[in-house]
Amino acid sequence: MESNLEVLAVLLTNRCNLKCVYCGRNENKDNSCAKLELSADEWIEIFKDAMSVGLKKVNMTGGEIFCRRDVLEIIERTINLGLDVSIETNGTIITEGQIQYLSKFKDHLSMSISLDGIKKETNDLTRGNGSFDKAFKTINIIRKYDIPLRIITVLSKNNYDEIPELATTIHEQLGLGFRLLPNIIEYGKGVEANETEAVSYFKIQELMDNFYYEFLRKHKEDRNLSIELNTAIIPIDIYQHSLCPWGKGMLGIGYSGKVALCHVGSDNDMFIFDNVRENSVSKIWKENEKLKKFKELDSNKLKGICGNCLARSLCRGGCRLHSMMKYNGDFYAPDPECQNVYNLGKFPEYAMEDETKDCTYNG
Repeated sequence: MESNLEVLAVLLTNRCNLKCVYCGRNENKDNSCAKLELSADEWIEIFKDAMSVGLKKVNMTGGEIFCRRDVLEIIERTINLGLDVSIETNGTIITEGQIQYLSKFKDHLSMSISLDGIKKETNDLTRGNGSFDKAFKTINIIRKYDIPLRIITVLSKNNYDEIPELATTIHEQLGLGFRLLPNIIEYGKGVEANETEAVSYFKIQELMDNFYYEFLRKHKEDRNLSIELNTAIIPIDIYQHSLCPWGKGMLGIGYSGKVALCHVGSDNDMFIFDNVRENSVSKIWKENEKLKKFKELDSNKLKGICGNCLARSLCRGGCRLHSMMKYNGDFYAPDPECQNVYNLGKFPEYAMEDETKDCTYNG
């Protein structure tokens, strides 16, 4: 039975006013890409069409979406279609007037802001000078207008020691959601940043064991807290955020109309299926042969540790983008995170189908 396309993750623009050290965008981020962007009318027609195959929610990101002058129009018109909208922003150029305007739609709108430290100097080291003060000012304005808000933090060597205070302050003092990304995506500038800024598995596990898992257990009823680790690695008593529905209930669309596995892959031919300026989303979802291959991935053919994992039918080998980028396009390659944990001898035995099987993978 054909699954519904419930979520679109859309890259409204590639333009951005910041230059984060781990940014995953490969293409130009200045105003030169604006001429390629889908118009507000084009986006709305895309969403209308996608509703015919089950669309319920649109996740809007960039770049920095508030680099677009028509972003409020796009958000409002999307919500008026009856869709829920979530937006990601760096919080540095959005105005109070814009936030006040968006508050009219807060029953169908949620926001996320990136913040990489509880201290100004820590955050600004990875996100740029002045970004902390601007982002925190925006956070407080959004709280003032009571729009659902979550903070997203990328773990690095720079902010490692601040995570307990940051998470506690954000959630327990400010009452906001918190999402920790412990691994830097090896995409765009993230390839280099992964070599210089990424935290080792052992340090990540130390942080999880000494603080974050207990933090999640303490707030186990709160579904607005999460850790972006793969299913098999997280203790079974910890609430696990919804698994990425790539190829099953989600597609990504890039700012120029490229339809891909997710928005992150919208500038890589391995993950691009078509363009909405050539074919409709509903047609791509139902008929595209390349997409069909991803939809029908056989988890029993996964390689390395993923092929021996009891959770493989749930997570389907984790992020295909990460796996295929890391392992030279191998469609059934294991998730790099889980394979690394296995190579270090730390993959949980309770998650293995056969504890004696050699799960070495050399790519």
